[in-house]
Amino acid sequence: MGFGLPKKIIFTLLLVSVLVYLTRVGMADFLRLEPCAYVDAIKKGTARLDPAELDKTRERLKLARSWDAGNPVIPEYQAQTDFMLAQLVGFSPELQAKFLREAINNLQSAIALRPYSAYLWAARMTAGSWLLDIDEQQGKSVDHAELITLSASLRHAAVLDPWNPAILQQIVKVGKLRYSEFSDEVKTAVDESVIRAKHLSLKV
Repeated sequence: MGFGLPKKIIFTLLLVSVLVYLTRVGMADFLRLEPCAYVDAIKKGTARLDPAELDKTRERLKLARSWDAGNPVIPEYQAQTDFMLAQLVGFSPELQAKFLREAINNLQSAIALRPYSAYLWAARMTAGSWLLDIDEQQGKSVDHAELITLSASLRHAAVLDPWNPAILQQIVKVGKLRYSEFSDEVKTAVDESVIRAKHLSLKV
């Protein structure tokens, strides 16, 4: 009997830990449902992009992430709201750069949790290219560290899902824009993506 009580205590503690974990995951899923649905509706064109509603969406996603930091869907959608805000503030390159950096941080978090998602790598590539564009417009020198990360993101996206039309279009768009800045290895990845896009009759 002397060994029974410690085992029961350990079992109880493990059970409580599991219940707490499941509660946090469940709460996070509940909190993210509405904001994720709103972002999806905007992308489909069935909802209007409202700055006030978008701000509420961002706060709801932030709260959901505080409940479950290990859910890769939440930072992915946070990055999408950052992209939308960057589009809304086209009048201010400084604000655009701020939101794009937030998008990049959120994408990096999502990629760390789901490293085999070509979609996330492609989004990271696109965000980095857009940020470099804004820096160039402001007369800033090229951020070589960002260019290196962008290049790596392009190669990851090209390898992980080479025939996905949406990803191919992003690779070709960024690839053509920054072709002269890339290494031979990345240029090859771009060239191969252009060929695949033409096979799929995509506009490139």
